Amino acid sequence: SSGINAEWPLRPGIFSPLNRVMSAVSIYITRCFEFQADRFAVGLGKGEKLQSSLIKLVTDNLSFPMADKMFSTFNYSHPPILERIAAIKEEMAKKSKTE
Repeated sequence: SSGINAEWPLRPGIFSPLNRVMSAVSIYITRCFEFQADRFAVGLGKGEKLQSSLIKLVTDNLSFPMADKMFSTFNYSHPPILERIAAIKEEMAKKSKTE
């Protein structure tokens, strides 16, 4: 006997749901960090530059700036650019009200 259990090929399927959950958690955390970094940049007064940099990234990479909300939430580690720009503008508006 080689010591290999003949049932082992069937067991990886057990981990698939767990992998999906862990992947969703990881994506959620990464996206939270992205928004946190954007808020930090706005706090430093770099909101306008951040927005123009994000737009330049989309242009240079020939990316499509729109994405399905549900699909991007569970599959993209970074929020779509339009979502980030909206959050940056909202944060800039909050900042200008407190100043």
